[in-house]
Amino acid sequence: MASDRVKESNAQSCYTRSNLGAEDHARERPMKRWLVVLGVAMAMLAAACDNNGNEACPTTTPCPTCAPCPGSPTATATGTAVATRTAVRGTATPSPTPSPTPMAMAEVFVDHADFPVSLAFAPDGRLFYNELRTGRVRIVENGRLQDEPFASLQVVSLSGYSEHGLLGLALDPDFASNHYVYVFYSEPDKNGDPLRQRLVRFTEVDGVGQDMTVILDNLPIGKLCCHNGGRIAFGPDGKLYVSIGDTEESRLSQDPQSLAGKILRINPDGSVPDDNPFGGSPVYALGIRNSFGLAFHPVTGALFIDETGPSGFDELDIIQPGGNYGWPEAQGIAGRSQYIDPIWTSGPVSVTPTGMTFYTGDVLIPKNDLLRCSWNNGKLEHVLMAPSFDHIDGIEDTGLACSLDVKMGPDGALYFSTTDTIYRWGS
Repeated sequence: MASDRVKESNAQSCYTRSNLGAEDHARERPMKRWLVVLGVAMAMLAAACDNNGNEACPTTTPCPTCAPCPGSPTATATGTAVATRTAVRGTATPSPTPSPTPMAMAEVFVDHADFPVSLAFAPDGRLFYNELRTGRVRIVENGRLQDEPFASLQVVSLSGYSEHGLLGLALDPDFASNHYVYVFYSEPDKNGDPLRQRLVRFTEVDGVGQDMTVILDNLPIGKLCCHNGGRIAFGPDGKLYVSIGDTEESRLSQDPQSLAGKILRINPDGSVPDDNPFGGSPVYALGIRNSFGLAFHPVTGALFIDETGPSGFDELDIIQPGGNYGWPEAQGIAGRSQYIDPIWTSGPVSVTPTGMTFYTGDVLIPKNDLLRCSWNNGKLEHVLMAPSFDHIDGIEDTGLACSLDVKMGPDGALYFSTTDTIYRWGS
């Protein structure tokens, strides 16, 4: 069985819906220690296959819902028998030479998961996660996958290259009392084609989502495949923040009347806060191409996002109210006064950063540093924050595999996901 050996996904194969069965493999099974192999080809799985089983490659940067193109120098990672550590300094492209220092051990938490794209913890320790393609929200309690999904939504699931699906997940800061769960998804029309995106809220009752309420409706959607954003997170101010990509119409990122290419800030009921930078508008920042990750710094409260570039020039941005981040007029470190530069860029190398979180413990990495996943590299990366927390001192490879999302659990451990597995790292 796959649970009795280190998982090494086949870089030649495409993700298909036959890769189901988390409920058959994750119930009441003891935890096993796994030595996680750096750069195994887990992130190569995806849904974008043609009739011959090959990838249907687009002309833009690969994303977390499609396998990278075969032969692409940014789409593969090298396997090694020991988890290793690589330090990267400044804003240059990642160093290709890893040091041989073993860094981390992790264990499988959910095996045979079905594209667990977003993770969220309840205060009682239950893990909620989204299955991108199936439209199901799942719950893991005490190490056991709940038989029935928390909720099931009809989502866009195109046969080719696509960034649609059950994208975002967040629990209300007052979940312990109100049991609210927020979900962002791409809704299809009657023919299964992209219709719109929605942010909805469920009330959790005994592990089941009830009373679905629409919070934001008719949000922009990519009609062909891409740049749908869909990450959601609550800030320390109690507001809900939402990423919306440019939906493959780059000009919309600079259009203040469009919600595409923006970071939105709303009250939990969907209304617009009185102190938003553009009066009466949910728009909080503009000039965004596409973001798969949002996280708030635990000390400063600043919102950090990752942003994927068109071909390289991925970014790490600190969002300011009313800030313009340049797309499509500027990318990378542009040095143009009307736009806000990122605090890090990948340069010409495509990394495609995805989920991110700040670590508030004091065991695994330095407290208040950032961890993020990388789709192209399939790695969990440690972003070393400067003492001022407004720039970075470098990036380290943890030696662990992560292509989709990462969150810190109430137990102090880190949980992170690839296309078919959720891992746990911690004592």
